[in-house]
Amino acid sequence: MSSDKESHSHDDIGCLEAIEAFYAYLDGELSDPQAIEDFEHHMSHCRSCFSRSEVEKLLNERMRESGTSKAPDDLRSRVRRLMDEF
Repeated sequence: MSSDKESHSHDDIGCLEAIEAFYAYLDGELSDPQAIEDFEHHMSHCRSCFSRSEVEKLLNERMRESGTSKAPDDLRSRVRRLMDEF
C-alpha cells in the first residue's frame, strides 16, 4: 500500500498533458520542479508516450544536424525573389 505522500507526489498527468509538455521539457523550458517530476514519472511508465518521445528526439537531432548545412545559392536566390514579391 502506498502512502498519501507517494500518491500525491506522482499523480499521473496523462498522455495529453505529457505530449503538450514534451517540447518544453526537451528545450529546458519546463521550470516547475513538480511539473518536471510528473512528466518524467509519466514517461517512465507509459510506453506509448516514451516511444513517441524517442522518435521526436531523433527527429529534433536530425533537424539540428541539417540546420548547419547551407542551402545552394540558386535556392537562396529563388527564395529571396519570392519573399520580395510577397
